[in-house]
Amino acid sequence: MLKGLYAFCLALLMFSFIPRSHAQRGKSEIAVGYGYYSIYSIINHSMNDAPYGSSSAGTLSFDYRYYLSRTVTLGLGVGIENITTWGNFVTFAPEITVAYLDTKNDNIRVRLYGAAAYGFSIMSDNAVGMGEGEESGVKPWAFQATPIGMRIGRQFAGFLEVGLGYKGLIRGGMELRFPRVRHHHHDHTEDHEPTTDTATDTDPK
Repeated sequence: MLKGLYAFCLALLMFSFIPRSHAQRGKSEIAVGYGYYSIYSIINHSMNDAPYGSSSAGTLSFDYRYYLSRTVTLGLGVGIENITTWGNFVTFAPEITVAYLDTKNDNIRVRLYGAAAYGFSIMSDNAVGMGEGEESGVKPWAFQATPIGMRIGRQFAGFLEVGLGYKGLIRGGMELRFPRVRHHHHDHTEDHEPTTDTATDTDPK
């Protein structure tokens, strides 16, 4: 079962990055970030009374997002965290974001948004002692609730998020947004060259 879930998640990730003609109506972006004080490290701290930072260096996370509209994105988040006194967690969680402020006409573009995600984590137990049960396996309670997120920039941007879940209480990183590509159809030819639409006011960028 575990191997099947690994294969499913890998296929889902690959599918998310494959260009599709019907998906070229909007923009997409990828992000890489690092967060601290994840829900797992908080639980580990409460169970073992271990100082924060002594058993977890933080959560490395990756996101893919597709713009359904100017304000709403749908995507997939992946998080990786190793808590030495507990276990290694690899999380896969579909995520939706909703923007509630966007200064797209200003010189410096600032986008404020909220996000919610729910999925599962695959745990590998690091601390199985004598007489203790093995905890490794799929944990169907991975989530992230981010009421405040701030993105500064346009195609290349930095971001900072405050929330609760597998990505951490505080998370920052960088994003790269891909321009929308449209296919123009011409009569009397079989060659349809994709062109990049770089319009600033008509695209959800």
